[in-house]
Amino acid sequence: MSLKENFEAILKEKKLPASYQEIEDGHHLYRFQIRVTKELALVVEVIIQNTDKTSSDAQIIFRNIHSVMDYNKRGEALELINELNEMKTGYYSLFLAGDGEIFLRSLLRMTEEATPLYETIVFGSKIARNLKMELDNTLGTRPE
Repeated sequence: MSLKENFEAILKEKKLPASYQEIEDGHHLYRFQIRVTKELALVVEVIIQNTDKTSSDAQIIFRNIHSVMDYNKRGEALELINELNEMKTGYYSLFLAGDGEIFLRSLLRMTEEATPLYETIVFGSKIARNLKMELDNTLGTRPE
């Protein structure tokens, strides 16, 4: 079985509802939510490379960890992102997108075994929750 098929089996076993979409070059995009607090669920995107090789690349993105709404706070946000990337993200990296979104990403090279991919998602959600709290405390929360 392929990584895609094995990953879908894990999603089914864990009863984790995900939307699926084939994207450019036949790559596979899965999108689902993971609750990080009572009030907040993060959108998680998993992209699995479409390949006929024995290994394939996968990418996990935790969306909207924080949003920098004030352009004047971008410098402060970048300093904090650099500090967190050095000290607290491990195999994951924080990024500041052009629209102010701060997201967390991990890149992996996988065989057909999907358990490490699932474990990376679970572990990353814990890291994302802690980073979100730190970013909110330092940069302020977005007004509702």
